[in-house]
Amino acid sequence: MVRTGIASLLLVAACTGAAPPDVNDGNDEVSDDAADDAVDDGDPDGDDGEPLVDPCADPVAVSEVRDLDLLAPDQLAAVAAAMPCVPAGRLRDVLESPRTYWYDRTSLVPGYQDSFGDNVVAPIGMRPNTINANLIDLAVPGGHAQLFIESGTFHFPFGHPTGVASGQYVVNFWQPGEANGEVLPVVYWERDPNQYTHRTEWMFPAGTVFGEMMFITDGDALVPFEIRTRTRTLTGWDVDAFRPFPRAADLAEAIETRREGASAALDAMLAQLADDQLAPYRVAATHFASAFPARTSGIDELPGLSGADADFIHELMRTTPFVSARDVAWKRSGNVYAWAPAAAGTGTIVPPGYNGAAFEVSEESCDGCHVDAGRPFKDWYSNVLAYGEVWGNDETFTWHPFTESRFVDANGQVVNFNYDNRELRPDFRAAGLIAPYNRTVHGGDHYQRIIRGWTDFAY
Repeated sequence: MVRTGIASLLLVAACTGAAPPDVNDGNDEVSDDAADDAVDDGDPDGDDGEPLVDPCADPVAVSEVRDLDLLAPDQLAAVAAAMPCVPAGRLRDVLESPRTYWYDRTSLVPGYQDSFGDNVVAPIGMRPNTINANLIDLAVPGGHAQLFIESGTFHFPFGHPTGVASGQYVVNFWQPGEANGEVLPVVYWERDPNQYTHRTEWMFPAGTVFGEMMFITDGDALVPFEIRTRTRTLTGWDVDAFRPFPRAADLAEAIETRREGASAALDAMLAQLADDQLAPYRVAATHFASAFPARTSGIDELPGLSGADADFIHELMRTTPFVSARDVAWKRSGNVYAWAPAAAGTGTIVPPGYNGAAFEVSEESCDGCHVDAGRPFKDWYSNVLAYGEVWGNDETFTWHPFTESRFVDANGQVVNFNYDNRELRPDFRAAGLIAPYNRTVHGGDHYQRIIRGWTDFAY
């Protein structure tokens, strides 16, 4: 497979995440052994006599065979051509599986449920995140601005969670759980606890994998910089993030090993990578405040690069194996950690605005946002009682089982606002990807609800 440049696509991603040592204990350190294990692909000069094998020589081959396609074939081909280097293992198996489904926000339109109403006087149904402000503001002046930073995007942390508003494209992937070689469907049921609450709920089986492949948009090219995964267990979600350079030292070594010729800009970057000083950093919510306690960390903003230097760095990213960043800090200064790099300009290994420095790759870090998928807006803003819940369900934001044409048109406007427009996708049903929940059939070996304090709310 040849890696080629493609036109910029659209999307924004969701959670950063990793289980760190206790940063409040001055005696704790990020284990050198753990960090080495995370980036070690074996000793090519060992005594086993095996020849050096380039893990990037065999590109990831995205399957062209699926029960159905969500992402348009030309878009999927473009993404497949821009795949990062992923060594053999579980992540690569998922990326290459014919049972992995690819989508973005144009192919699986983000939306949220409005479950409050009687469907007679007060309408209920599915609403696109691009909902017209007037549909809220006519009844609750200013209500739309409390929920959305712009049309299509909730306020942080439920929108722009990476801090990046432009210069980034994210494609999502979904691999259903399996048992005995057969797909386990997402199960759904209707919940109507009273005359004013009418909600469709769903639950993913254990083994389900969701992921985001994140790219820097560099002119007409896509440059992969991170892959995030969430894997459903019976009681929650296991998370991971994969990067070409989990540590500053990894990037420095790659530059020193593979650079050719002199470059003052690369010399300056190497000097910064070797410097363990970190500026203070804080990420906090301006809306939905209780959903996101402020996080503090250090930050290491890499200088922007251009021309041949940027091309060199981006080629390193395309040809360096992506490895797990769990338990690995980008940099540490005393008891202060930066969990990922940041960027002061373009042309480096993350897009400007990227806020991963404040988030270790861990369940605790990701759960801080994901636990609220599907939670009623009224829990934050009592005045918008009648306008539904945060997008998503079962602690996953980007997926839903509804037929898009029933609730949103090509311009992002609401369709069928005045009556319940929720229809379960026939193609998902036909492919066995969703099924009505049956306790006898869908037993506790594979299905178990995650219960939070607000679960099973009633208006």
